[in-house]
Amino acid sequence: MKKIYQFLCSMRFGMILLLLIAALCIAATALGMDSIYTSWYFIALFAMLGLNLLFCSVLRVFRLGKQKQALAQKAIHSEAALCVPDEAKWLKDHHFKPDGEVYSRNSFGFLGAFFTHFAMLLLMAAAACIFLLAETQDAVIFPEDPLSLPDGTALLLESFSLKAESGETQYRSSLSALLPSGEEVHGVAEVNHPVKFGRYKIYQQNYGYAAVIGVKTDDAPVEEPIWLDEPAFLSLDGENGIYFTQIFGNVVEHGGEVMVSRSGEMVNPAYEVRVIDDGKDETSIIYPGTAVHAGGVTYSFREPQAYPGLRIKTQPDWTLWLLYFSFALMLLGLYLCFFRIPEAAHVKKDGLTIVGRKDISDQIEHYKEEMESDT
Repeated sequence: MKKIYQFLCSMRFGMILLLLIAALCIAATALGMDSIYTSWYFIALFAMLGLNLLFCSVLRVFRLGKQKQALAQKAIHSEAALCVPDEAKWLKDHHFKPDGEVYSRNSFGFLGAFFTHFAMLLLMAAAACIFLLAETQDAVIFPEDPLSLPDGTALLLESFSLKAESGETQYRSSLSALLPSGEEVHGVAEVNHPVKFGRYKIYQQNYGYAAVIGVKTDDAPVEEPIWLDEPAFLSLDGENGIYFTQIFGNVVEHGGEVMVSRSGEMVNPAYEVRVIDDGKDETSIIYPGTAVHAGGVTYSFREPQAYPGLRIKTQPDWTLWLLYFSFALMLLGLYLCFFRIPEAAHVKKDGLTIVGRKDISDQIEHYKEEMESDT
């Protein structure tokens, strides 16, 4: 049982879990299977890695005192490595401080491994919080029709394109946002390249085609465009008007028959519309450029326009700060591990014994060269 516990708390088990999680992430990216991230086995592996890091961190805290004592005993029982005329002055000049029977320096380096493991644990906690606490909103947006977000941010679509200048398919939304502070910002959202406005990250998700119908009452001087992405009844009096049903991507008339296609490509588009006026109710195929008058309103049918479907994500601000703190703590831990190796020195009759938590033979050679240059 003890061996099983030691294995579960070991770095080897942690590496196995990391490799399995990495393999699943690669598979999810390559196959486009985002559902892997919410599967029970991915969550189980993630949780086990978290427990492994937690146990490693706790065990290292409890072992700090023993590791320091072991280094001191190693210095006491090792043979002298340096012979200096004034040991006290030399130890002080090299920042060794009295520590019981020995002198020590870089004792803070004992915390390097603990900080590194704990930082990894915090990184996992931050990732879990970002995943679990993020709020997601799917929305469509039309030109000249700002989308209001919960904190008062107004999102506006400046333009949307389906293809790049090279002719390749590229969904691209040019957006602007008026933040609650009054600042206006601009950005572009593309597939796999989200744009960030304030606390919102906006992803280009999909697209659709909307009916664009100009509406003008008999006494209004200006025609107002209306964008419709779903069936809708347009009326001034609630009785007479038009009922927009759907868009056909390609309409072909042949031999008096009308053949329609609902394909996504707008080759020869047309609208299916019910016109209700003065007790008459007729369903018609109406082409762009045609105007219909019903119930005191003129409806002008324009070319269907593509619009973007966006996914808007937001997360608590503190999760980002936790992420930054975790990275900073990991850098500190790695710095302590590699550049602040704990050393202990013991004064003997025939010289100084200097040992390190890791191999410091190069450091001892440096000390010897330093002494030779001084003499």
